[in-house]
Amino acid sequence: MTAPPPGGVVFDDGLWVVTHHPKPYADPGELIVKSRRHCESLGELTPEEAAALGPVLRAAVHAIETVVRPERVYAACFGERVRHVHFYLLPRTRAMPAGHVKSDLHRNARMLLRQAGLLPDPGREARALAAARIREAWGSSDRS
Repeated sequence: MTAPPPGGVVFDDGLWVVTHHPKPYADPGELIVKSRRHCESLGELTPEEAAALGPVLRAAVHAIETVVRPERVYAACFGERVRHVHFYLLPRTRAMPAGHVKSDLHRNARMLLRQAGLLPDPGREARALAAARIREAWGSSDRS
């Protein structure tokens, strides 16, 4: 059985649920946005799910920007290993190289170094705190 995501659920509107990335060694502020109903393709979304997706992604990115203050927030949807519609929202801070490929290599290398004990791990508590702060910042995304 997998551990619950650090900090619990950040947002849930019945169609989409947002949590902190549950993977150990993830950076604080990395979120996963996933459809509540199982579907494997964006083309399978109901009109209601599709209409809700944009505002959920926008609010999540704004909350990450408010809390983490990254240079960029990358949004990715692969659906290969886990065949379910979900998006990774990955903040790229100033400490990370620019460019999605370099940033991804840097993120993966950092996670491996943390796993090997060669680099400090921010820990589950820091990830849970980031999730809580993002949850608090969520409402401020209703700006015009």
